[in-house]
Order: sequence, then structure tokens, then C-alpha cells
Amino acid sequence: MGPSLLILLALAPNAAAMPSNFPTVDAAAIAFVDLVRAYPEQRNERCAWLIKEADGRIRIGNINEGDFNRCPSQWPKPAGTVGSVHTHPIWGEGAKDLGAAGQVFSEGDFTHAEHADVGVPTFLGAPAGHVLRYDPGGTVCWGSSFIQRKFKIVRDLRPSVSGKLVLDPSRREPLFDLAGKPVPKPAYCREHQR
Repeated sequence: MGPSLLILLALAPNAAAMPSNFPTVDAAAIAFVDLVRAYPEQRNERCAWLIKEADGRIRIGNINEGDFNRCPSQWPKPAGTVGSVHTHPIWGEGAKDLGAAGQVFSEGDFTHAEHADVGVPTFLGAPAGHVLRYDPGGTVCWGSSFIQRKFKIVRDLRPSVSGKLVLDPSRREPLFDLAGKPVPKPAYCREHQR
């Protein structure tokens, strides 16, 4: 357990009772989100690698704090890394609005997941409380017209966030902005196979 995790465990209420390793990468990501959401300050992103131990269980790596827009990952990523997890800040009026951009992955989050040096599932702890998972290779494009970001909701809210988010995993989105101007297609976008 890294020193950053020990400090957060000491400061976060009820965090000392949290297990230090988890049976699945999804369970570890959800536990990370719950751990850092117990910390009193929520204006910055926090992130960590999720690491598979020799016994097959997953642990949370060192927790880093970024700023309002990003969180720097530890490089090189640790041996055994099987996931990346981060939170978006909770700050300002409307921070928990399901239609806000911060409730879903940003373009930087997708780019991070697709980077050759990352290549593991990336999780987001959104301000409203849901947790999302994006697996590399999950972006599909239909020429220069449409894009689909295939991600999963690994922890949902009641009522469900499905269909209420600005970016929906089941929907093809046009590669145009609101003014009708083309948006560049990401280099990592897989072309739709007919």
C-alpha cells in the first residue's frame, strides 16, 4: 500500500475498514471512487492505476491528485497494471447535473485509454456518483460522419443515468459541432465494419 493511500485512509471517514485488494478490476475502481469521494476536498481530479497481484486480486496503486482538468498518471505504469481510474471534480452549481460534460469521459480520457503505453480499461468516477468503464478499442467511426464511444456503466444510479448523459454508449454521435462544422475524427477510431 503506497504512502498516498495510507494518508487518504487516515483522513477519509470509514476508509480504514476498506479492504486493500479486490476480486475484480471493476470492484477496485468502485472502491477507489468511494475512497476518494470520502476525502473532504473535491475540486481536483484524483487518479490511480489498478494493479493485479500474484494471487490474482486487484489493488489500488498510488493515488495522485491533479487539478480541475486532469490528473497526472505515474510513469512508467507499474508492472501488473490492469486498469486506470480517476474522478472528475465536484465543484460549482450544477456539478451533479447528469447533462453536464463532466459526467462522462472527456476526449483526454479516451486518448489516455487508447495511448500505446496505457492499453488498459479506464474508469471514471463521475460527480453524480455513477462509475463508467471504457475499454481500449471501444471507439468506432462511420467514415467522417459519425462516432460511437462504447463504454459501460459499472455502477449506476437510481434512477438510471442511461439516456440522460451528454454522451451515451448506445448512440452514434455526429462528428459535427453545434454549428455544423466537422469535428476531427480521433486517430485511434476504428472504422465500422459492414
